[in-house]
Amino acid sequence: MNKSSSLTTIVILGVFLFNLQMPEAAAQLTTGVDVIKAMHQKYQDTWYEYLTFEQKTTFYGPGEKIQRTQAWYEAMHIPGSLAIKFDEKGSNNGILFNNNVQYGYANGQMIQESARVHELLVLGFDVYGQPVDSTLEQLEAVGYDLAKMYEDEWQGREVYVVGVNLPDNRKPQFWIDKERLYFVRSITAGRQNTVQEVQFNKYERLGGGWIAPEVIFLVNGQRGLLEEYSKITIPDTLDADIFNPKTFAATTW
Repeated sequence: MNKSSSLTTIVILGVFLFNLQMPEAAAQLTTGVDVIKAMHQKYQDTWYEYLTFEQKTTFYGPGEKIQRTQAWYEAMHIPGSLAIKFDEKGSNNGILFNNNVQYGYANGQMIQESARVHELLVLGFDVYGQPVDSTLEQLEAVGYDLAKMYEDEWQGREVYVVGVNLPDNRKPQFWIDKERLYFVRSITAGRQNTVQEVQFNKYERLGGGWIAPEVIFLVNGQRGLLEEYSKITIPDTLDADIFNPKTFAATTW
């Protein structure tokens, strides 16, 4: 073999080995299923399992006028569990999401129990801590067409838009940052033909994952709710009673 042939063989081999080592997230993604798989693969070994934070919750009325604010205290166990206490951490009023069921509490008594896939919990957190098939099943159950996807831009960054093949605010869709593979936006249909939009904004690094300390809810483009997180921590563990429907009201963290 002459020198030219040897050099060509080395170059071809190098390109082959480089392609073998390319991460899945860098490969071409063509469906929502591909996007969910890439999200899970990127962070499945590094994303935090427990999370706590305080939240300033601002409610808006017509014309985006502030009606009131309230303090919420939240604890999360990924996947599938989110506890919210109203007004103070030791309150016996709040909401618990656990294993696709929503529970409501007032004065220490359970007043609500209903099946619900909390899609923001799934897209923002659970996707990294549960099997891909579980995430796909939950997202399909709430109406996303995971066979459809196109690429766009959002707040100056490239995104995957899952649920539609082209811009269409009449159909359910969620937007995923193309490079960092985290959730940034969703659009769904609400009551009386309204367009519901949720934004996860101002992302910052948290442990081996990310957190969006600002969450905005809009109806027909008008702000209805603003969530602002502070005192964010990722504890090593949390008391399991926090997420138990029978003991939630009496627990704190």
